[in-house]
Amino acid sequence: MPLEELRGMPEGRILVIHQGALGDLIVALPAIKALRDALQPAWLEMMGHPWTLALIHGHPYADAIIDINRGDMAPFFQEAAPLPAGMSAHLGGFDAAFCFSQSTTLAHNLRRSGIKRTFIFPPFPDQRIHVIDHHFQSLKALGISPPPTLPQIVLRNEERVEARRFFLQRGWDLNAIIALHPGAGGRKKVWPPYRFAALGRALTRESKKLLICQGPADEEVTSEVLKGLAGIPYLLVHDKHITSLTALLSCVSLFIGNDSGISHLAAALEVPTITIFGPTDPLCWAPRGDRAFWLQGKAACAPCARDQQRLCKRQQCLEGIEVEAVMAFIAEKKMTHHTAACHQGRPLDRETLPHERQGEEGMSLPPP
Repeated sequence: MPLEELRGMPEGRILVIHQGALGDLIVALPAIKALRDALQPAWLEMMGHPWTLALIHGHPYADAIIDINRGDMAPFFQEAAPLPAGMSAHLGGFDAAFCFSQSTTLAHNLRRSGIKRTFIFPPFPDQRIHVIDHHFQSLKALGISPPPTLPQIVLRNEERVEARRFFLQRGWDLNAIIALHPGAGGRKKVWPPYRFAALGRALTRESKKLLICQGPADEEVTSEVLKGLAGIPYLLVHDKHITSLTALLSCVSLFIGNDSGISHLAAALEVPTITIFGPTDPLCWAPRGDRAFWLQGKAACAPCARDQQRLCKRQQCLEGIEVEAVMAFIAEKKMTHHTAACHQGRPLDRETLPHERQGEEGMSLPPP
């Protein structure tokens, strides 16, 4: 079935599969929205990891979401495996599938289940262009060619109100909250923890409040940072529930983090964002947004390929970024003068919140 035949089908059914992590999903959102807009009023179902898809549950990107980790999906990633009848019947009811995946096996098995057309969107660019533009090139090849837009995260009003109340009940000025995310998907992308701690201390001397974000692989790095913040009050929030984290981030006046999904989340919320880059390429991976900025240390070898990152013993690209340089950048851009009113997210170019506890090294929030 030619793609053109899907346009305007009142009973068309579209499947979008995205297996990536948080940041990968966020940079794919503009393309997913463009795809949905082009194929309206077709039903669009998204399949992926529940933790990340919770970010868009109930929002206009999809009519329904489905867990890609369910047992009856496993055979679809295996060559020549018998396909479960129930899932095959469900998938076979779609007119087309769009896969943000490199897996030709998945695409083949989707066709085996009866999906008439499958389209592969390679998740990573093979040239030095931003990944959002890369996805729009894939769309253009299918005859869908709107200009690239910025990722958009939409918070429900009750989520924003609850997050705002959470901070105000603790006496926190919404204009003085700065979020730090010292972790990343890999240690090679982490700005030295002692520098994050020093940055936090410098910011609190300016009467700022610290919200420390911790991802699933960040415990060691976060622990190092918190030791450096001994005696400094802070709130520590875990990202176990992405909707809670999103709501809290929407109320901060500035976010500073490494090349990670949470940095992309902050930028998509229109929070003023500084992302610290080391070996990865900001021209391809920097969070996009009207208030998003990035810093990268000067090193002849940066950015570098993934194989080189694994072999790198001393990351000059990250070590070359001093705390003073970050503070100067904040002052230059007047980023701490921004007034936070809980950012909503809008088209331009959020479970109950955890309870507070008092820790030995500061005020912290346990995992939900």
